[in-house]
Amino acid sequence: MINKIIFIGAGNLATHLGEAFLNAGKEILQVYSRTEKSASELAVKLNCSYTTDLEKLLSGADLYIISVADSAIEKIAEMLPFDNVLVAHTSGSTDIKVLKRKNLRPAVFYPLQTFSKNVEVNFYEVPLFLEASDNKDLERLKILAGLISSKVYSIDSQQRVMLHIAAVFACNFTNHMLYIAEYLLKQNNMDFEILKPLISETISKAGHIGPFKAQTGPAARNDKYIIELHSEILSNYENYQKFYNFITNSIISKYCYKKEEDK
Repeated sequence: MINKIIFIGAGNLATHLGEAFLNAGKEILQVYSRTEKSASELAVKLNCSYTTDLEKLLSGADLYIISVADSAIEKIAEMLPFDNVLVAHTSGSTDIKVLKRKNLRPAVFYPLQTFSKNVEVNFYEVPLFLEASDNKDLERLKILAGLISSKVYSIDSQQRVMLHIAAVFACNFTNHMLYIAEYLLKQNNMDFEILKPLISETISKAGHIGPFKAQTGPAARNDKYIIELHSEILSNYENYQKFYNFITNSIISKYCYKKEEDK
C-alpha cells in the first residue's frame, strides 16, 4: 500500500492533490519547492515538513510525486538522492521516459482538471490517468487513486498527450473565448453575468447529446448575412475578428460540407 507521500513542487495541482490524499488518510511526509514561501505554505496545509534542497528530501516515502513545470521534470528526476523508489510525475504531455534515471520506478499520476489554489474541487469527480513501468506499481497506484477519485484510468504516454491536447481545446481555449466574450461585453457596458445561462446550457447540451449535434449559430447555418455583419463590426477588434473568421470557417467546413460524412 502507498501510505507515505512526498511532494516535489508546491503549486496548484500539488495543493489540491495533497489535500485529497490527506483527506483519504494518507501521510504527507514532506513538501519540496525552490522557494521557501511556497514550500512552507503548502507544508502548513498538509501538516508536514518542507525543504528547498533536494538533497534533504526524506527517505522512506512510498511515493514521490513530481509536480513541477514540464521542462523541469527530467532534471528533478536526475537529482533525486534515492534509488529504487516509486516516482510519478503529474504532467499531461510529458512521456514517462523522462523519469529514465537508473534505479527509479517511473510512473505517471495525471489528474484531468483545471486547478486554482483557492477554488475548491470535488476530487472524487476528477478523472485520474495512470501509467507505470511496473505492473505491481500500477496496481498500487490504482488502489491509491481509487481512494480519492471514482474515475481511474490506465493509459500510455501517447494516449495521454492526445488527451492533454483535447483538454487544451475543451478547457483552455474555451476559457479564452469566454474572456473575449467578457471583454466585448464590457466594452459595450454589459455584464458577463448575462451570458452565464447560455454558457451553462451549452456545456450541458454538449455533454448530453454530444458537441457535434449541439452546434448552433450562424456558422452552422452558413448565415452569410449575419457572419459578414459580425465580422464587419469586429473590424474594430482586429485580433478578435481573426478568431471569429477562422472559427466560423472551421464550423462552416464541418457542417455545410461534411454533415452526412459525420453522421
